Amino acid sequence: MAGAASQGHAGPQRSNSLEKGAAVLRALGRTRSYQEATESMPDDVATATDSVATDIPVQASEPRKPVRVARPISSEKWEKYVVEWEIPRKLLHVSIGFVVLFLYETQADLSKIVRVLGTMLAVIVSADLLRLNSASFEAFYERVLGVLMRDGEKERVNGVVWYIVGVLLSLHFFPEDIACVSVMILSWCDPSASTLGRLYGRYTPSMPPPLFAPRKSFAGFVAASVMGALTTYLFWGTSIAIRGERASGLSWTQNGAATFGTKLAPGFLHSGWTGFATGFQSQTNTTLWEKTQAVSEGRAAMPAWLLYAASGLIAGVTESLDLGGCDDNLFIPLLSGLGLWMTFWVWGLLCA
Repeated sequence: MAGAASQGHAGPQRSNSLEKGAAVLRALGRTRSYQEATESMPDDVATATDSVATDIPVQASEPRKPVRVARPISSEKWEKYVVEWEIPRKLLHVSIGFVVLFLYETQADLSKIVRVLGTMLAVIVSADLLRLNSASFEAFYERVLGVLMRDGEKERVNGVVWYIVGVLLSLHFFPEDIACVSVMILSWCDPSASTLGRLYGRYTPSMPPPLFAPRKSFAGFVAASVMGALTTYLFWGTSIAIRGERASGLSWTQNGAATFGTKLAPGFLHSGWTGFATGFQSQTNTTLWEKTQAVSEGRAAMPAWLLYAASGLIAGVTESLDLGGCDDNLFIPLLSGLGLWMTFWVWGLLCA
C-alpha cells in the first residue's frame, strides 16, 4: 500500500520538478551569456539541450510581445528622435555630468552621496530582477521607462545599474576631483561620440581592431577626445576645482605642485595607492611649507595644455575600446580615472 501510494505521488512530484527546471531554463535563455554559450556549443549538444527544455510537459508560454509605449509625437518622429537618435537617453546621460558639478561645487558630503547611490542601486536592481521575471511588471516598466532603454537592454540588466556601479567604484578608488572628471567624461563624451559618429562616421574609417571596437568610427573618437579635453578644462582649468576643493586637496592645480609621483603622495613609488579600502590618495598630510618647497624644488604640476591633451586622448581611447560585450557605463569612468591618475603619476615620477 505504501509502495503504491508513493508510486501514485511520484508522477505529480516529478512533473512539478520538471516545470521548475523548465522555468529556470527559460530564465537563463533571456541572458546574453547563456545565449552565447549555447551558440558556441557543438550542434548535437545544443540540440540535446534544446530538446530538454522543449520536451518537458509544461504549460506553453506566449512569445514576448512588444510593449506599446505612449507616444506624444508622430510615429515617424518617434522612430527618428527616440529610437534612432536616443534623445531622451542622451539627455539623461548628459544631465548627470551637471549634477556631478553641482554636488562638487556645493561640497556635498561624499558619504551621503554614496548612501543615496547605494539605495538607488538596490531599488533599481530589485526592479530589474522583477522586470526580467514578471511579464506584467515588465510591461508596466517599459511603458514608463522604455524611452530610456535600448532594445537590447530590454532582455538583460539595465545599463543604469552599471552606471551607478561605475560611479560608486570611481568615488571609492580615486580622489574626488579625478572621480568627478571621470564620471563627467562618461556623461558627456559618450553621447558626443555617439552623435558625431552617427552624423559623420560614414565619412571616416572605423577604429582598428582588436584594441578598438570596429563599430566605433574615427569621427566618434575625435568627438570624444575633444569633449574630454573640454571637460578637463572646465573642471581644472577654471575655478570650479578650487571652489569645491575638499580637505584631501586636489590632484592637479595650475602653477601648483605635482602630487602623484612626488613625496607629497603616499604609497609605493609615491603612486598614492593606499590599499583597496581607501584607493588612491593624492596627498599625505603635508604642510603649506612642504607644498611650497616641492614647487621650489622643481616638482611643478604638468602644464595645463598637456593635461587637456592627455585627458582628451584618454577619453577618446576609453570610449572606443572593445570591451568584449561589457557595459561601457561601468568601465569608462574606471578606465578614465585610471588614465588620469597614471598621467599625473608618470609626470611626477619622471618629468617633474
